[in-house]
Amino acid sequence: LESGQPAIARGARAKTMCVDPKHKSWTRRELAKAPPERVLIAIDGRVHDCAGWLRRHPGGAALLRTYAGRDATDVFAAFHGPEVYKTLKAFDVGCVVEEPVVENPGLDGALTGAYARARRKETAAFRKLREELWREGAFERSVGAIAVTVARLLIILALAMWFTLRRTEWVTTCRATGAVFLGLFWQQSLLLAHDCCHRCLTRNTKVDKRLGYVFGTLIGGVGAGWWNMEHCEHHAVTQVIDGDPSAGSHPVLCPHTSMIDKLGPLLRAVVNFQALYYVPICVFVGRVNLHVISILKAPTKDKLTDLCLMAGYAAYNVFILQSVEPGARVTYFVVSNTVCGVLHLVLNMNHYPMPMLSFDTAMDLGFFRFQCVTTLNIASNGWTSWYYGGLENQIEHHLFPLMPRHYLPKITERVKKLCEDHAVPFTVAAGFFDANNKVMKTLNNATRNIDVVLSRKDSHGNALTPSELHEE
Repeated sequence: LESGQPAIARGARAKTMCVDPKHKSWTRRELAKAPPERVLIAIDGRVHDCAGWLRRHPGGAALLRTYAGRDATDVFAAFHGPEVYKTLKAFDVGCVVEEPVVENPGLDGALTGAYARARRKETAAFRKLREELWREGAFERSVGAIAVTVARLLIILALAMWFTLRRTEWVTTCRATGAVFLGLFWQQSLLLAHDCCHRCLTRNTKVDKRLGYVFGTLIGGVGAGWWNMEHCEHHAVTQVIDGDPSAGSHPVLCPHTSMIDKLGPLLRAVVNFQALYYVPICVFVGRVNLHVISILKAPTKDKLTDLCLMAGYAAYNVFILQSVEPGARVTYFVVSNTVCGVLHLVLNMNHYPMPMLSFDTAMDLGFFRFQCVTTLNIASNGWTSWYYGGLENQIEHHLFPLMPRHYLPKITERVKKLCEDHAVPFTVAAGFFDANNKVMKTLNNATRNIDVVLSRKDSHGNALTPSELHEE
């Protein structure tokens, strides 16, 4: 920020600017009813017309349209550093005027008022924590942490190549070991690409973006352009029904009954067994699936770059396979991709077991509570945390996605304390196997519950859909 003031202070000051006759004042009801082509979004008490930014928005146009007519103060702060706020002035078209809250008489009105006050109080406490972390330098890069991560990656690569190229009588064992390390190299490269695409490795947007292409598309074989767009949506609408692109893999994996309800009889019969085929699908098919969809669904502006780098990925894989004895090539290919495929279990276990919500419910909860309700941490230690690449601290990561992974464990106790103070859930799985057990239970429960859902009727005798039941 040019003034050096934290966003929350600036947001409080913004409300005093509504006296400017050149700008329109909007109530939240008026904002919600604004024409959709305006794409009006409220941030820190100011209203911004983002229609002209749709094609250029790094996170994709869909994300802006999702928040049109809404307050995006906290989700904007999660994705943007303080230096970005000065650019908002170009989109400013007015301010938000808070309407006086009139509580209805009786118990319902009192409960509604108490609920609203509690949400405002916990949001203010969360924003205060975010301020403190920015002042402490929690979002700054760490050269030492980067060096350790890169060194570990190079050691894994060296071991992969040594076991792959070494001439020995124990060909099968040696090549299989090399394949394990190559799969681990891919997995850790993709986790590093995750850091880069969040712009939290070097904290230089241009550098991190280019490194994201290198580690993600060229080395890992997953298009960074597609990933960046989809992952931004995932963070902004985590576990939102019909909103989060990472919530399940419709029509194959459906962790919520509303997803199963959309299937025909044949697919529904197949999905009944999703808890059984979940692990094989993730481990053996997930990686190939990402190769394909990350290119097919890549944004137009990134498609050529991703295609060229994906060709480079394919070329060096062919070179490695050619270096392996013909009799060991199939084993080498399967083992390396299987080891990397375990990453899909890691990616899913942080959210699949958690509740799925409507977008309105998510907005009512507020960003802080919403992210904690829909996200799961994984218990780990110094021996295992490197493997997860920061995803074991998923709650902290979702609250502060710009924070480098090395700092996430340092704020865990503060986040837990904030959750305890405001009765916000902070859920931790006992480990990798416990988390995946929860995933499979969720998938199994979804298929069992769909029969209950389909048997429910409204007052007119018509079947209720899962979305109607959710609202009910």
